This record gives sequence, structure tokens and C-alpha cells, in this order.
Amino acid sequence: MNIIVSTHDSLYPLQGGGALRTLKAAQDFKDKGHDVVIIAPAENKSEIDGIKIHWLHPPRKQRSQILSSFKFNVRLLRKFLCFAKETDVFFIHNTISAASMPFLKKFFKFKFALDITDIHAEYLPIGKRDIFERILTPYLIAYEYRIIRSADSVIAATEAMKSLLIKKGIDRDRIKVVYDGVDNKSFQAEKEPGSEKSIIHLGAIDRQHGLDLLIRAAALVVKNNPGAKFLFVGGGRELSNIKKLAGGLKVQESCIFTGSLPYEQAKIYLNESGIGVIPRRGYLANRIITTLKLYEYWASGTAVVSSRLEGITEIAQDYEDILFFDPGSAEDLAEKIDLLIKDNALRLKLTENGLQKAANFNWSKSAPKITEHALNAG
Repeated sequence: MNIIVSTHDSLYPLQGGGALRTLKAAQDFKDKGHDVVIIAPAENKSEIDGIKIHWLHPPRKQRSQILSSFKFNVRLLRKFLCFAKETDVFFIHNTISAASMPFLKKFFKFKFALDITDIHAEYLPIGKRDIFERILTPYLIAYEYRIIRSADSVIAATEAMKSLLIKKGIDRDRIKVVYDGVDNKSFQAEKEPGSEKSIIHLGAIDRQHGLDLLIRAAALVVKNNPGAKFLFVGGGRELSNIKKLAGGLKVQESCIFTGSLPYEQAKIYLNESGIGVIPRRGYLANRIITTLKLYEYWASGTAVVSSRLEGITEIAQDYEDILFFDPGSAEDLAEKIDLLIKDNALRLKLTENGLQKAANFNWSKSAPKITEHALNAG
């Protein structure tokens, strides 16, 4: 088969969990003997792991998420039109890269497989919006679900997401749940001295990620734990605001902000971190996902503190391989971090169980499940 693979995340340098998941799927398509072409942001890269790439600039989302995504899809449509006639399957990760699919399917015979780890339009009410964006938001949410309904097969990230999609009118028989994976061998569980007082947030810093909550918790933690260090490894639209909040709460000296880093460089910071945090609030868009950092915390022997979110509770057990805190409560988050700093036995229990859990979510298992369902589209 001729298969086009696409995503809005950058594949080179590798940024975002969606990019990694997309690459793993593309590689598995290739291993199965199919002709694969990737159309995605890749910064002038013409080939990755023997797969040809037609690259384009990513959506920047700095001034307007909506306008940026629209421009990106115009550029993407031009690329899609060059291949649509000869393509058997379009495999697209997340709907930001799939806006033209309902239109193209009316004129071409390809199958459309959609891999979803986020419902992006559901994040719009969380972020800052001008009047124009507020007016458009309900229409964009409705159109995103229309895109999903147009797919011949859908791969969802969690059972919670599948349940939501069924409520929105997507045929349950077209949906398969495949959790994210992790390359366990690419992480090391050994930690540097003092890691028990090093707390990390790995990944993007946008409003939906709840980093303001972690800064407020940090202000409480450092009072009880002199020398505690908070690593914010990643960049995003809220980075400057988070830095300002750290200054206002006088914890900037306890915080390290790396800004955006390529994936391989970013995950090195896990070596010096004993505790990894997922501080997302309980918005709908957050509740139905797991987030790749969870699997990477586990694989790197990092004890996890997370908001109690539906998607994550599907695969994690409180006080066994994770500590949950009440979504939106900086005080509860601080208490859980403080507990892990001081309770070595509990921290060790979480890390050991997390390493075992990570072994069950290897990409060698997840990627074939994703591609198998995609190839059975329609």
C-alpha cells in the first residue's frame, strides 16, 4: 500500500509525544512492507530512518492558535493534493493535521486513519482568546468531532477518550484504544546524588499543562525542604508567565527553566530528577489523556505525582506506581511532593513498580497495534 503519514508536531528535531508516536507508526508501516511518505514539520530533513519526508513549517501558535492552524492546513493541503490520487491510506496523528480530510474524501478513494492523543479544540476554552476566537470556538469543537466521524478508523489514547467519542456519535466499532509507549532501553534508572530533592516537569509549558499550580506548590515545598530544586524542561506560550510567577512567589532561585529542547536532550534531565510531576487541572481535554511524560517518568525510575485524571487512572494505581493529588490543589500537590522527598521507602516503591509498569507499554507492542487498526480502516 501507499501510505501518507502526517502530524503537526516536529519530527526533526523531535518535539512532542505525538511526533514520537507518529514516527513509531511510520516505521512499523515500513517494516510491514508498505511504501511510506511522511508529510510533517521536519526542518529541512528529507529522510528519517529510510522514510522519505516532505517537510513544512509547523504551526507556531504564538499569536493565535486558530490562525496558525489554518495557515498550516493550507500548506498541508497543497502537499496532500500531490499524493491523494495514488494514496491508499492517509494516517494522520491528531486532527490539527486532518482539517482537509472530510473535503478530500469526497473526491478521492483513499482510506483515512486517525490517531488521536488529544482533542485539540477542547483546549481552546482553557487558553487566552480574543473575541473572534471566542465566537469561533464552539464551531471549531463541532468541526473537530466531524473530522473524527469522517475517519474510517480511529485510534484513541484511552478508554475515557473512546467513551467521549462514542457520545459524540463516532461508531464504537471504528475505535481502538492503544496507549502510548516508551523505549525503555533509551532511559536509565540510575539517579544522580541528591535527586530525591529534584522535581521535574518534562514537556511543553502551555496553559492546559497547569505549571502555575506547580510553581505555587514549589513555594510551599521549599519552605520545608531547603535545597529542593524544580526543573521545567520545555518551552511554550506560558513560559514567560510561569517565570514571572516564580519571581513573584520568590522561588526563582529554586527553579531551572531550560526552554524548548530537542527530545533527546530534554530527557537527559530525568537522570538528575527523583520526582516527576503531571499537574494538569481537571478540564475535559486533560481528563481523557495519559500524556507521554507519564511513561517516560516510569521508564527512567522517576517517582510520579499526578492530578487524578480519568485517563491516567486507567493505567496507574495510587500509592503503588503513582501518587495522585486533587486536580487544582497546589496544597495537596505540595504535600505529595513533600511526602516523596522525605519517605525514601515509598519513593523507591513507586519507582520500582513504575519500571515494571513501563515494560508493559513498550513501543514494540504499541506501534503494531496502531498500524494494524489503521490498515483495517473501513
